[in-house]
Amino acid sequence: MEYMWIIWLVIFVLALLIEAIGPEIVSVWFAGGAVVSLIISFIPGVEWWVQLIVFAVVSAALLVFCRPFLAKVLKRDTIDLNADTMVGKKGVITSEVKETKSGEVVIDGVIWTAIATKDDMAIGKDSLVKVMAVSGNKLIVMPVNSKEEK
Repeated sequence: MEYMWIIWLVIFVLALLIEAIGPEIVSVWFAGGAVVSLIISFIPGVEWWVQLIVFAVVSAALLVFCRPFLAKVLKRDTIDLNADTMVGKKGVITSEVKETKSGEVVIDGVIWTAIATKDDMAIGKDSLVKVMAVSGNKLIVMPVNSKEEK
């Protein structure tokens, strides 16, 4: 097939687009295999199935040998906050939570944005609260002495 270079070019572009969309290293290996097959497709007399085998071998080799190296090099220092583990913990309000304004709560030495469980609830500074839920990066809190907390 004399037009195989178009197929390899399309596979290359699609692999790069897929790679650009996601945060993980997923399809760059196939882009590498497509480039090698694209180059081979310009050699006269090379059959399409040879190009396909080259694509598969090169893509697999890149995946097996380069992925661990790139994963280590590109590894970012991440902090696992896992905010859901905050539910049930108690903390102290350091900035008053008002009806229409979020406040701050300190739990285990970390300052979190806090909102009350009810829209009309105000929680004063230095009040002891319990985390009832997590909404995004905000903790939904209730005073410990509240009847609903029990």
